[in-house]
Amino acid sequence: MAVIFCAAKNNMEKIFIDPQKIDFALIGKAVDAILNGMIVVLPTETVYGLAAYAENKDAVQRLARIKNRPPDKPFAIVSDSWEKARDYYFTVMPPFAYRLMEKFWPGPLTMIYYSDKDEKLGIRIPAHIVTNKILKGVNAPVYLPSANLSGKPEAASAQEVESGLGNLVDLIVDSGPSLYRQASTVVDLTCNPFKILREGTISEREIVDVFIKKRVIFICTGNTCRSPMAQFILEKQIDESKPYLRDRYEIISAGVYAYEGSAASSSIVSLLKEKESMDIRGFRATKLNRQLILSSDLIFTMEDAHTDYVLKLEPTAEGRVFPLRKFLSDGRVIGVPDPIGKSQEHYEEAFDIIKEAIVELKEWL
Repeated sequence: MAVIFCAAKNNMEKIFIDPQKIDFALIGKAVDAILNGMIVVLPTETVYGLAAYAENKDAVQRLARIKNRPPDKPFAIVSDSWEKARDYYFTVMPPFAYRLMEKFWPGPLTMIYYSDKDEKLGIRIPAHIVTNKILKGVNAPVYLPSANLSGKPEAASAQEVESGLGNLVDLIVDSGPSLYRQASTVVDLTCNPFKILREGTISEREIVDVFIKKRVIFICTGNTCRSPMAQFILEKQIDESKPYLRDRYEIISAGVYAYEGSAASSSIVSLLKEKESMDIRGFRATKLNRQLILSSDLIFTMEDAHTDYVLKLEPTAEGRVFPLRKFLSDGRVIGVPDPIGKSQEHYEEAFDIIKEAIVELKEWL
């Protein structure tokens, strides 16, 4: 599709960037405009927004005048990746907030929480490929409130922005009409447990569903033996004796030194088939990472060394990490022994220990 340049009042320009065939020269033009303190209209999957470089005081003041926003009411920041929001903008959040990131970012959700300076901060990761590329190029905080005057309808197309704000902005990036034509949902996580400030594209019910479904993770070394056993045994125990908990818990496992995608040990596959009538041949290993720790409400480890690893990777997890041996009646001081590379009897011993602990853990849940 041809690129459109359109001169308007106040030397405003309008460019078209086809999301199906991105012109990176035009992406660069938008990036430069933002970094140079201009007000740039950007598309998102919800509505069009007004982009201003958050570290440019003049641009921010101009944006506030356009939006008729009082100085003490900050704008939300947008970024190109939720990992940046997690690692550089927000301080440590409740576990379910990280699951909201996984489920809805990039997407039409604005989350409010505290920064490392203990200030409330709103962040959104738009799911529009053109704006995502522009934000990646800026690689700095950008404000992006909706592209409309206060009290006026939000704009879902570049044409609507141009008719309402054409003489107030410097550059309009047109990428066609917005997908949802509705503002993002805003959730305040500084309230206990949270508060929906604006229900938009994502419903309150969808937020609640993420909140109530707690994540339980079992951790061992390679995630091919002990932790998968614990995961599948707990799933079966809940299904058989507490089916009402099925929608309350997401049960997963990971390994501190796992090879991503490895299959479960053949000994464990046959053992669970024989003793629990379970087929886990489709299971694949996951390497433990910080996101899994942050997003889990309950973390159970097979050995104290695994607990140490978790707390070294994420010290704030203390209080959510428990050695599985705590649920054994014999009061053992060592963890679940690793049977890898040993005889079948060692696998069966590990199975018996894990099942005893899981039966007790199920009651605790």
